Amino acid sequence: MMKPITVAFFGISGSGKGTQCELLEKYLQEHDPKSGILRPEMGNLLRAFMQTGTTFAKNVEEILTTGGLVPSFMPIYLLTKVVNESFDGTQHVILDGTCRRPDQSRAANDIMRMFGRDDLRAIVLTLSKDAARTRLKARGRFDDVTEDALNKRFAWYQDQVVPSIEALRELGWKILEIDGEPDIETIHKNILTALDLE
Repeated sequence: MMKPITVAFFGISGSGKGTQCELLEKYLQEHDPKSGILRPEMGNLLRAFMQTGTTFAKNVEEILTTGGLVPSFMPIYLLTKVVNESFDGTQHVILDGTCRRPDQSRAANDIMRMFGRDDLRAIVLTLSKDAARTRLKARGRFDDVTEDALNKRFAWYQDQVVPSIEALRELGWKILEIDGEPDIETIHKNILTALDLE
């Protein structure tokens, strides 16, 4: 059994963040099968929450379907809930889309510190806006392809997510910048090296 890792992933839309989270999860399953993995993916958690049908859930759904941002306490609540239900402190932790604003970063830090985690790391996939734009257009998803939608996503990342990364840095997390331009396998290998897994 290897020492459990704690890593948060960041990157602008199109940087391949979700793909790299999946590859890291698969690597850990293969190389450390006895340890569990907690990978709360905020998009999935929000979708599941909306299925509960409560008035609260309907409000969240309305915000999301109109392109708004859910109040920051919501991701914090969902992360706390999944940790409470599924985490005993021994598993590897991959945070995927859970630290999108500074207060969410502080909450994630508080939770991990409470479990005695001190080797805390964040992977930031760096990618030019032009490369990200090309990738997103190639995906062909309706919410990605308009120039206005892309610019809004990039601006939101700069305004909200970059300060979230800096919040983690100030809280003692090691920030690891990985070039997001190469092919998927190269990026994956670079991430493993940065995390001292290879």
